[in-house]
Amino acid sequence: MKEIVAKAVGISKDYWDGPTLRRVLQHADLEIYSQQLTMIVGPSGSGKTTLLSILGLIIPPSEGKVYIQGQDLSDRSEDEITTFRLRSIGFVFQNFTLVNALNVLENILIPVGIQGSTVTPAHQQKAKQLLWQFDLEQHVHSYPEHLSGGEKQRVAIIRALMNDPPLLLCDEPTSVLDQINSAIVLKTLQELAQESNRAVVMITHDPRAIKYADTIMEIENGVLKTQNEVPPDA
Repeated sequence: MKEIVAKAVGISKDYWDGPTLRRVLQHADLEIYSQQLTMIVGPSGSGKTTLLSILGLIIPPSEGKVYIQGQDLSDRSEDEITTFRLRSIGFVFQNFTLVNALNVLENILIPVGIQGSTVTPAHQQKAKQLLWQFDLEQHVHSYPEHLSGGEKQRVAIIRALMNDPPLLLCDEPTSVLDQINSAIVLKTLQELAQESNRAVVMITHDPRAIKYADTIMEIENGVLKTQNEVPPDA
């Protein structure tokens, strides 16, 4: 059963541009559901990354509220927000952000260490199981320089899943990939949403991505314009 994993009510974001206060996000309302791949589309500079950063509790809104699994964290301390974010939100970035000095298994286990936990055999087994699930088990001891772009991005997705977050946020994850690897990553994200109780949100201006979405939101000049279910035959 689909549930609301993230919700924003009237969120706006202002930045100072020299002496001028500039509003880059304007009174956005949205609901993000589990078992859906939600895409936020719009041109560069439209406010997509700002919106994603607010949903990920990286930056606070200037106005409005964000709820993750029904929780309003606006009155929590920075340490409490950080702890909640590590446990509840996974991030996938366009440039992979893998550590070149670490092999694939060590990269995947980074979130365990960030939480202050000791890496156990159970953590290693979970990472290897995910690698098998993503058809990457042969690269468990490989280093990022030996992987293709698509393989690097799938490793980054696995790393984001290590703490079983209910919300996975993806920032232009196909922008540096060719058509074949882009399709592999998009299909992976689609399956992650549909085959679990997880919500996956992706921002993009890549037209190749649209057909994989369950829901599309359009944003332009900081205004979230629509929230549309994608027809089954789209």
